[in-house]
Amino acid sequence: MNKKQPIAYVICGFIGSGKTTFARKLEKETGAIRITKDEWIIKIYGNKITSDKNFAVYDGKITKLATNIAFKILESGKDVIIDEGFWVKSQRDDIKKKILNAGAKPILYYVECSVEKMRERVVSRSKNPPIDSFEISGEMFDKYLKYWESPSEDEKYILVN
Repeated sequence: MNKKQPIAYVICGFIGSGKTTFARKLEKETGAIRITKDEWIIKIYGNKITSDKNFAVYDGKITKLATNIAFKILESGKDVIIDEGFWVKSQRDDIKKKILNAGAKPILYYVECSVEKMRERVVSRSKNPPIDSFEISGEMFDKYLKYWESPSEDEKYILVN
């Protein structure tokens, strides 16, 4: 019996670009199991955790757990959606390499949105954050933006806007 190669849909985009909205749509269309690590962090720590001095530690631990589970899903032969942001090219290169090494096929989606629109969305929703979104101030958004690297053409992605 020929076993189908599992697919890892990798969702890249900055805060407020619409990554999770797109990942939910992709989940319905493909039947892949969606892993959105921000939802996990919020379920455990709440949506105001971003101002905690240990947020980076919590985020790192949950990201590692989410990635490990995503790979267990791939190893079982099922498709997975990894909704994590992947802000830096080296992170995207690393996850694609790991996916290939696991015998799966990576498909990178870049959810593109203007900085102005993302900032507006984030600041607006942070005034009264929904249960599944972080509270992020305009200052925090601007601070995080310094770490964002848009995908380059050589990264072979599917553009979503």
